[in-house]
Amino acid sequence: MVWERPAGATTLRDVAEVAGVSASTASRVLNGGARAVSEELSTRVLAVADALGYVSNQAARALRGLRSGVVLLAEDPRTASIAAMAAGMEQAGREHDVTVSITAVGQDPSDHISALRVLRGMRPLALVVTSASFAASERELILAELRSARRDGANVVFIGEHDYDFPAVRFDDQEVGRIVARHMASLGRSRPAILTSHGHPAMESRTRGFLDALAEAGYDVERIAIENSEVSRAGGRDATRRLLDRSRRPDMILAGNDVLAIGALHALNEAGLATPRDVALSGVDDIPIARDLTPPLTTVALPFLEAGRAALALALSGADERDVHLRGRLIVRGSTIAA
Repeated sequence: MVWERPAGATTLRDVAEVAGVSASTASRVLNGGARAVSEELSTRVLAVADALGYVSNQAARALRGLRSGVVLLAEDPRTASIAAMAAGMEQAGREHDVTVSITAVGQDPSDHISALRVLRGMRPLALVVTSASFAASERELILAELRSARRDGANVVFIGEHDYDFPAVRFDDQEVGRIVARHMASLGRSRPAILTSHGHPAMESRTRGFLDALAEAGYDVERIAIENSEVSRAGGRDATRRLLDRSRRPDMILAGNDVLAIGALHALNEAGLATPRDVALSGVDDIPIARDLTPPLTTVALPFLEAGRAALALALSGADERDVHLRGRLIVRGSTIAA
């Protein structure tokens, strides 16, 4: 059968007919319920929708009015850093008379894609994306959705390090890593180790900064132990256990963020090691709990509130956006002390 596109906009029934599925199945895929549909059917429906240029019902309604609102996309809006970014965006949004909303996309790439399709249909002024650590297999699909949103007229802005063709608010994570490592190198310890996460752009940049500054301080980077893990307390704990099982046990650990450092602190306590007497420990981000740990965590405070404000301004600035670079500030606390 040869499908002939009818006059006017493509409808949901058109997509369902060409994809060979029911209208309800097509609706679930295109309006955020893809989790209840098999991967094969979901892929087919999405491909047909792209080929036919389908615009969702939300978009059809929005086309009758003006674009409105800026949407912040985050894996987990409950984290301290995301909450601070959102607060900054909301502050700036009130000043510009723009509504800011938050969409939790989770860690499942299919949920991320479904959320983007729904948001495109709502015709936002802009999308602000806080995570660039997309799974390799889904990366191009997600980026294609973001580029489609940009072609539809929505600005797309990232917060954090990435190598995509979108403007960003950046923290210069490599320099952040250098700031931490210079302090750690000043402690007079001899066996540094690093906790990081492979494939996470910010973590990888911070790791390069760690290694650069440690090399400048005279450490042999070939002997520096590096453990990768998921970005969670459990991941940091397990990675630290692996470090402690090595024959060359570290006497200082540089964690790629505070969450990994908290996991490391738990593992050190379990092993009967005192921080900082036996092992000095540092993190990055200065999340609120960092100052309440025992001992309080040495870290780099990143201006997340300012980042949210800058992202909102960048999202509203039009076609001539340039990256915004923000600096971190070292905060020395009880988890680091000279040997």
